[in-house]
Amino acid sequence: MDKKECRDFAKWLASPFFNQRQDVVDLFQYLMAADHLETEKFLEKERIYKKLFPKAAYDDAKFRQIVHFLYKQLEQYLAYQEIQDDKFAFSSAYLKALRRRKVVNVFLSKQRQLEKEGLGGIALDAQGLEHSFTLAAETYTLLLGINKTKDEHLLGSIESFDVKFMADKLKHACLEASHNKVFKTNFQSKFIDEVLAMINSEPELLRFPAIAVYYYGYLIQQKDQDRDADYFLFRHTIREYTHVFSTSELKDIYLIALNYCIERTNKGTFSFIRELFDIYKECLQTGVFIQNGVLSSVTYMNIASAGIRLKEFGWTKEFIDTYAPYLEPGNRENYHQYNLGKLLFEQKKYAEAMQLLFQFDSKHILLNFNAKTMLMKMYYESGEENALDALLDSMRIYLKRKDVIGYHKAVFQNTLKYTKKLVRLNPYDKEKRMALRTEIETVSPLTERPWLLEQLNKM
Repeated sequence: MDKKECRDFAKWLASPFFNQRQDVVDLFQYLMAADHLETEKFLEKERIYKKLFPKAAYDDAKFRQIVHFLYKQLEQYLAYQEIQDDKFAFSSAYLKALRRRKVVNVFLSKQRQLEKEGLGGIALDAQGLEHSFTLAAETYTLLLGINKTKDEHLLGSIESFDVKFMADKLKHACLEASHNKVFKTNFQSKFIDEVLAMINSEPELLRFPAIAVYYYGYLIQQKDQDRDADYFLFRHTIREYTHVFSTSELKDIYLIALNYCIERTNKGTFSFIRELFDIYKECLQTGVFIQNGVLSSVTYMNIASAGIRLKEFGWTKEFIDTYAPYLEPGNRENYHQYNLGKLLFEQKKYAEAMQLLFQFDSKHILLNFNAKTMLMKMYYESGEENALDALLDSMRIYLKRKDVIGYHKAVFQNTLKYTKKLVRLNPYDKEKRMALRTEIETVSPLTERPWLLEQLNKM
């Protein structure tokens, strides 16, 4: 828990409505004091018990009971926090209470209020549709109990359930499709074909954002045909209904779009690099990538790489500097330095890039080698032969010392091998130059192939 949650939980424990045990309060206060949670000696049971009951002998059963009650209070507090974050959760529970007590006028007044707030409408996420169904079902049950129900009330309940079911089915089918791609599984969602057929026969169902976004999200993950048209409908739906979805759900939706763009880019449709970049920008604007105040280093790297690839240098520089403070403290300096160095390298500002990348040292082997590869290119292009020779030797030793996964090891070994051949090549020997070109064009894996061929062409 963060500091605010700790303060709020302390207030929760202090309320006699939730907790009437002082020993539970005392235990929590002890655990929160100084560095008690981080230091092993302060977590010894006998030591804690002595603090709670200075004059009593240690009683293990009693101590376990106090810990149990504290844990149960924490459980309830965290559940309460989740319910509080759900806009309609308390209202749905309140409606059930009113219906059970048959407080008809108050129930109907609350029903009208919730409908004005959007419940029962179309601009709802899956959770909102769940509460819409609750509203319709509770209304029907209440009126049935006092003999005032009409066919339309039951019909409203049935339609709400159908919409909720289709939205949920499509959402989970999207998750299943994503899982199948990543983990090479072949899960088959039941009833998905029936849901798709229903939407195709009743396209007005797509006016519900929670159905539309997952309908298109599901379609673009199918491989039976070109899905670009569905992708752009998916993107349009996301833009139009961003406000409908929670931050966590919106992140999952954006990831579907990002994965599609990456897949299309890998297949050679480079216009999707711009799409990828635009989605990253939207994700930053909506804050979906920041969780508990932290941006993952992988996401930080991906966004910077997309900006650099599109030569959006000004925007990328601002991003690298602005979002570095959101990285985990242990990674912050390294990732900021690496991405800034990469940006300067792509801008051909070699003197500044060399200074940053020469100092770069990370526990991340691939990052280290990528940084050294950029240095290698700059030394070669700048004609710094001594620095290049020393670097190539250090890279060879580094690669031998480190435990590098097979594919990456082969990539780096080939990079070193053909850079050394390039350095030693007599530029006036046409036959050897052509032979080296053939080798570079055919060897695999070799991610630096374009750069090596470019240097050959300059000879």
